[in-house]
Amino acid sequence: MSTLTKVLTVLVALFSVVLSAVYVTSAAQWQNWRAMAQNLQEQRDAALAERQEVEAVLTLSLTQKDGQLQQALNARDEALRKVAEAEAKQAELRAQLGTMQKDVASADASRKKLEELASISTGQAAALDKQSQTLLTENIDLQTRNQQLLQRTYELTAELTIKEDELRNLRERQVGREAPLAGDFGLSPGGSRIADALPAETPDGVATLSAVQATPNIRGEVIDVAGNYASINIGESSGLARGMIAMVFRGNQYLADLELDTVRPREAGGKLATLVGAVRAGDRVQFIRR
Repeated sequence: MSTLTKVLTVLVALFSVVLSAVYVTSAAQWQNWRAMAQNLQEQRDAALAERQEVEAVLTLSLTQKDGQLQQALNARDEALRKVAEAEAKQAELRAQLGTMQKDVASADASRKKLEELASISTGQAAALDKQSQTLLTENIDLQTRNQQLLQRTYELTAELTIKEDELRNLRERQVGREAPLAGDFGLSPGGSRIADALPAETPDGVATLSAVQATPNIRGEVIDVAGNYASINIGESSGLARGMIAMVFRGNQYLADLELDTVRPREAGGKLATLVGAVRAGDRVQFIRR
């Protein structure tokens, strides 16, 4: 065998070994590549699935965001509408405020005028009240003086009646004395110069025995007061009767009239009238019987 053949044989063997090694290496590499490709395919499928899920989530999120955005837009539009209404309301309120300020100014001017009028009215009322108090005091004084004058009139009437009684007694005695001398002086029986000298009529304003029966004044005290009703400590035994009127005094101050409507033996009661002052227990009552 020649050297070239040997070399070729060695080269062929070497090539076969190399080719075998390359084949084995290639097969192994192919298996690796296939496994890698399958792994990559699985990763791609997982990534696609994850992407689809992410896209679904994003789509849902976008849908929600679109809804929220639409709600926000609607809220913005509503807020703008409310702002416009508020501005219109504010303008209306400003107009009303201007009108109210004018009304307040007018009311303040009217109030000042009313205060001035009230001040004048208060002064006039105070003056009228003072005048009323003065008139009331004068009225009370006049009533007191009137009651005193009335009491004095009753006393004078009683004295006049007593004097008339004395005069009548004197007439009767004079008639008895002059009866035997009637023929001598040409007088009618029962006549007298005194009788002829007296006026035939009683002057006006003078009470006579036939008109007034003078009796002593009846006096008592108030024992109880309930509203406008008063009770006193004298009654029928003192000569009182229903309908009689008494004057109520505290000291010399006239207080009221008391008209009896209930009379018992030792007490009586009635309504108070013409009240000038408050009546209380212990006040004096005075009756004058006609």
